[in-house]
Parts: sequence; structure tokens; C-alpha cells
Amino acid sequence: MEGFLAIINDLQDVFSTVGVSPEVISLPQIVVLGSQSTGKSSVLESIVQKNFLPRGTGIVTRRPLIIQLMQDTQAEEPWGTFLHAPEKKFTDFDAIGDEIVRDTDRVCGGNKNINSEPITLKVYSPDLPTLTLVDLPGITKNPVGDQPRDIEQQTTALVRKYIENPNCIILAVSPGNIDIANSESIKLAKEVDPEGNRTLAVITKVDLMEKTAENSRVLEGKVIPMKLGIVGVINRTQAQIDANIPMKECLKMEAEYFKTHFNYMSSEMGTPYLVQRLCKVLMAHVKQCLPELIIRITEQKVVQQNTLDALGPRIEDESGALADLVMNFCREFERNMEGKNSVLMSGAKREISGGRHLFDIFETTICQELEKITLPEDIEADITHEIMSAAGDRPALFIPNIVFENLASRQLQQYIFPIKKSIKKCSETITEIVSIISKKIFERFPVLKRETHQISLALLLTKTQVVEKFIDSYIQCELCYINTNHRLFTKNKSQLEKSEADGKDKDGLSVDEMNARKIKALLDLYIHIIRNQLMDVVPKTVVCYMVQHFCDDLHKDLMKQLFASDRIDDLMKEDMLLEEKREKAARMLEALEKAEAITSLLE
Repeated sequence: MEGFLAIINDLQDVFSTVGVSPEVISLPQIVVLGSQSTGKSSVLESIVQKNFLPRGTGIVTRRPLIIQLMQDTQAEEPWGTFLHAPEKKFTDFDAIGDEIVRDTDRVCGGNKNINSEPITLKVYSPDLPTLTLVDLPGITKNPVGDQPRDIEQQTTALVRKYIENPNCIILAVSPGNIDIANSESIKLAKEVDPEGNRTLAVITKVDLMEKTAENSRVLEGKVIPMKLGIVGVINRTQAQIDANIPMKECLKMEAEYFKTHFNYMSSEMGTPYLVQRLCKVLMAHVKQCLPELIIRITEQKVVQQNTLDALGPRIEDESGALADLVMNFCREFERNMEGKNSVLMSGAKREISGGRHLFDIFETTICQELEKITLPEDIEADITHEIMSAAGDRPALFIPNIVFENLASRQLQQYIFPIKKSIKKCSETITEIVSIISKKIFERFPVLKRETHQISLALLLTKTQVVEKFIDSYIQCELCYINTNHRLFTKNKSQLEKSEADGKDKDGLSVDEMNARKIKALLDLYIHIIRNQLMDVVPKTVVCYMVQHFCDDLHKDLMKQLFASDRIDDLMKEDMLLEEKREKAARMLEALEKAEAITSLLE
């Protein structure tokens, strides 16, 4: 059994060294829980058989204290050492108390704040069993002196972090001179362990309890049942401590008291029985938790390895790494445009490729918006007005070409705004895709990410301006020359004139009305042709310049500007948080590998 529990101590050391919170691995351990002035310190010192815990007013224990008892039959006298100072060997237990105070102040400062970073004390003795106890700060209800105002919340939160661990045995210390129903430690233990499956209660100051049948029932476990039992102990009095009465003498007096007053259950009372009971309970609990512990260690190894893989190794060749990152960025963008990769855009419910995002813009912003633009309902009145205006001071015998051209130009100008809007939306979409990909590729390097983003957007702006200029010129060409000799226009115009010759829908119409209707039909025909051309030209121009030419020039511009900046060291500086995260994950992985090797000895 001693070797078994010693290995658990080794695991505790491994994870304490890397600062792992108790809930991460959930090691089997005994946590000592109690309010201030419950006799918790006296219980621990009676178990260790040495005075070593700091004493004073207010909250004294301000950090978890992991006390590892190690049986050493070769030791001539008890001695101790700390995990944070393994080279120091303490044979004076008063000095151990001083070291606890000194290291507590180092971490917590000189005020009364608490901290969750544990202190690990190893005590070697030929007279002690191998056992580990975690002493937590006592639950403080009211702040005293310079204690923080929220000291109760702080201590309760710290205690809960430990006792909520399902693999934790709770040693709930409660004084015998108060009603157990009002015990803060029992109450807190019940909250996390309502069935009492992992709670062992210790009633201190039994000699101060009133000798009543009800109190006997408390010690027998009939008032508040605990499946791990209830053990009564007698604390050393302050007079005994001041008189420096040996611990063994105090334990003899304790045993005599229980034989005298509780003879029928004296064999299950007192500090020696408590130690025996704790060893037995912890041993059984370790065996029960071992399979889950091994699984937990294996799972955490995978988590930490995945974290390291995601963070990547430290950079050795900065120039080579920079070139690779730029190439990966350009390839990722190109593959996204080709539909081989996808991104989650703002406002989108699922990931789709950047190319598909542009296609949706072409369909919605260009096609649908242009199709919404139709001839006004009163266009015939405008046509009549244009015919009369063109005729001047003479009657209009024929319809001048200028009438059709003016009306067609006016209608085509309405396409300019939705086309510019669509180009802008395409630019915004590509900008967001660049931002998403740069964040993904250059996550480790914030300066490089910023520089790459700026160079990419500058290039995109240039390509966008080329598209805008090209489309402006194209629309100006359409406005400057209304091509009534367009093949599709002449073909459909012939069909229209043939229909008019058949005399359909002419009855009751004046010549002016018939002319207006004819011009309207021709306008609708011509505008439809130009609209279809724009719906084809705009997407092609966007893809040509803002996608294809952008991709062609992106790698060249990035390499030229990034390597010419003479700032490669600066560009390749990692985010400090990521570096800390990598180091933490590496330490944790190393600890888990050691833990895996240790647990293999238990199987």
C-alpha cells in the first residue's frame, strides 16, 4: 500500500510543478475542509505529530498546502522539504512553518489575499504512513482588519474548486462544541456530495461536547450519516502547546479520554484511528479511480499534442518560413476562389467558397437589380414629348433617330448605380476573405498579418479601380453609340414591324399613339439586349481583374514588399500569448508523459 500511495504523491508533484488545476486531471486526494477555529490545524499537526502550521489571527492559510507524508524507515528523525525548494532539508519544523509563511507572502503579497497556487510540503518520518492531505484556507464569514471585503466568496470558490473534483475525498472538520447541523464544512460537503459517498467527517474538541445521548448519536453517525464514517478527536489545548507537551503524550491522553467516556466505540475514535481510516479510504479510492485516471491522462495528452500541433514549432529559418507562409496564403486564397476551400463570412450560416460568394453577388446585386429597372409607366408620354421636341416648329412626318437615342441613353444611365454597387460589394467580399485567410495563416505573427493585409488590400484597391474604369468606359461606349444595327435588335425589330403590318391593336389609336407604342417596344427590346450584355460583362471583368489578376500579382507584391522591408525579424515575431501557450502545452505534455509512465506502475 505504501508504494501505491507514494506513486500518487509522485503524480501530485508532476502536476503541481506545471501548475495544473485540480479539476484538469482529477487526482485522487484527501482535501481538508473547515471553517476558521474548527481545530483543522490541530488535526493536521496531530496526524503529522509535529507543530509546523503557521498560527495567528484572521486567515492564516492563504494557499492550498499539499502535505505529503512519506514513510521512511531509514530516517533517524522526521524531516521535510518543499517542492519549490527541493534542495533545502528541514529538520526544524518551526522553520517549516516560517517557510510556509515566506512562500505564501511571495505569491500572495503581504496582505490577506488568497491564491490557488499550492505549496507542496513533503514530510519523511519512520513513524508516519504514506498519505497525502490538502489543507485549504478556512472558510471566513466576515473580513477582519485588512482582509478583502469578498473574502468569503474567495475562500468558498477556492474550496469548491477542489472538493467538486469527483475523485476527491472530503475530510470535513467540524467542532464538537457547536451543533453539527450548523457546521459550515458539513454544509459545503453536502452541496457537492449530497449522498455522502466521499465525505469523512471529523468532530474535533469532543471533550468540550455536552455528554448527551444526542451527541453520542452524532459520533455514531446517526444524525448526519456519512458513508465513510465520522471520527471524533480531541484537540491539544493551548496550554499543552505552550507547555510543549510531546505529541505522543497528547495522543495517549486522547486515547484515555475515549476509553473513559466512549468505551463502546473508542476503537473507532482518536487521531491514530483517523490516520488508519484515511489510509484505507484513500487506498480504496485510488484503486477505484485508477481506470478513469489513466483515461483522463491519455485524453489530456491528445489535447495538449493537438494544441502544440496547432501552434506549430518554433521558427528557426525566418526567411524560409516567411516565404512558405506567403505561398500558403496565396494558395489558400486562390483555392478559395476556385471553390476548393470555404470560409464562414459575417452573417452567413455556413461556410461556402469565396468564388460562390461572388457568384451570389452577381446573381443578386447585378442580375436581379438590373432586371428590376424597367421602362416607366408613363414612357409613352415621354416619347411623344421627345418626338414633338425633335420636330421643332414643323409637324412630325417621321420619327427622328435622336428620339430613340435620347430615350435609350436616359434608360441606360439607370444601370450605372447598381453596377457600381455590385463592384463595391465584390471588393468588400474579397477584402473579408483576405482578412479571414490572413488571420488563419498568420495567426502566430501579428505584425506579419497586419503587413500582409495592408499590401493585399492596396493591390485589391488597384484592381478594383481598373474594373471601375473599364466598366465606366464600357457604359460610356454604350451611351455614345446607340447601335440600332445590332443583329439581335434588327432581327426582333423586323418581327415587330411585321406584327404591326398585320394591323393588330391599331383600332382607335392616333398616329402619335401608334408611334409612341412602337418606340416603347423598340426601347424595351434594345434595353433588354444591353442589360444582358452588362450582366455578362461585369462579372467577367470582376473575375478577370479582381480575382485572376489579383491572384497573379499577389505573391509577387507580397514577396517584393515584405522582403524589401528589412524587417524580417520584426515580421516573424510571434504573439507573446501564443508563445506562452506553447510553452505551457509543452510542459503539460511532458508532465502527462511522466504521469503515464507512473500510472503504468499501478496497473
